[in-house]
Amino acid sequence: MRDPRSEPVQGPDHGAHTLKVWNGVVVGVYGDDVFVELGPRMQGVISVRQFALRPRIGDTHEYTLRGREDGLWALALRESASLSTWETMEKGSLVHARAIRADRDGLELKIGPLHAFMPKSHTGLPRDQRPDVLVGKTMTCEVIEVDSERQRVLVSRKLVAQRERDDDRQRDVGALSVGQVVHGRVTRLEPYGAFVSFGRGLEGMIHVSNLAYERVEHPGALLQLGQTVSAKVLALRNGGKRIALGLKQMDESPWRELERRLPLGRIVEGTVKRVLPFGAFVGVLPGIEGLVHNTQAELRGHKDLRAQLQPGERISVRVLSIDAPQERLALSLLHVDGRAILADEAPSHATFEALLGEAAARGTALNSGLGRLLRGALDDARKTRAVSDRAPDA
Repeated sequence: MRDPRSEPVQGPDHGAHTLKVWNGVVVGVYGDDVFVELGPRMQGVISVRQFALRPRIGDTHEYTLRGREDGLWALALRESASLSTWETMEKGSLVHARAIRADRDGLELKIGPLHAFMPKSHTGLPRDQRPDVLVGKTMTCEVIEVDSERQRVLVSRKLVAQRERDDDRQRDVGALSVGQVVHGRVTRLEPYGAFVSFGRGLEGMIHVSNLAYERVEHPGALLQLGQTVSAKVLALRNGGKRIALGLKQMDESPWRELERRLPLGRIVEGTVKRVLPFGAFVGVLPGIEGLVHNTQAELRGHKDLRAQLQPGERISVRVLSIDAPQERLALSLLHVDGRAILADEAPSHATFEALLGEAAARGTALNSGLGRLLRGALDDARKTRAVSDRAPDA
């Protein structure tokens, strides 16, 4: 099948600009409707009455687009005659018009036997380019106003060009899929995310939460304007008008196999990142933060943890639960029996587990004298610290 983004077909006078032609295959005929496949995820519908012979599935024809109807493109056969009578002329119609002369306000044109005028602002030309470059050319235009009394019609070349660009964009969006990797350049940085331009005029946004697994306060901390990036398509919303991209998804998630790395109940060391009225966020691994809710701490008469913890402080916490798909980790500052976990308890646990591992490697039973001594030493250390913490200040 010929690429539907082929060069525009020349008009009857070999003009340089006409409506884009799309190659399509008939995929269904139901009553008056003929359904046509134009490309990946791009379908259209056309009346069976536009065909000289009733179409069959698999037939290939050339079509032009006439707008959207219920999620499908409204189509017309390429060979359909252009409008050239007042009875068929109406606003929004697409017509072939030949430019016959130019003046400072725009172009005089002929649509068959009818006269038309194109304001300079609707030529689609740059402001510094004279409209007389279009004289003698036949182009496809959209009717923007019909003046029956004067028997003249106003047309626009710019609107057709915009429609073709929109068609190209829709075609490119239709070829996108969630999980696909795109390559583009950073065009804008906002507090909530970074905008990336890619493909032919497409733009997507990387939300600040999808820049990195670590918390990012502002996209400018990681990206610069003009920087080339690769990102994954996360979602296509509003018919592709909003494209969500992800940068962190290009790397393996640190949440993968987190339950193996952080078994439930283990006491680990972490750094306080933020302290809020409802709890504290603690970083325990690169890219991994967990929440210590107020209910999982000894508040010691305070309303919340802001009186006890400061950002940057090193503490020990117990792993309560892990929800890797939702990237949520619940932590506690309390032992199972309700006792407070001491700030330096995690290193002691790590040392204890290492010693037990060495004992096991040497064949020493964990319930042997060595195991009991190690457990006893750890328990004594906990009790000593707990008594010290409860002692009044001198």
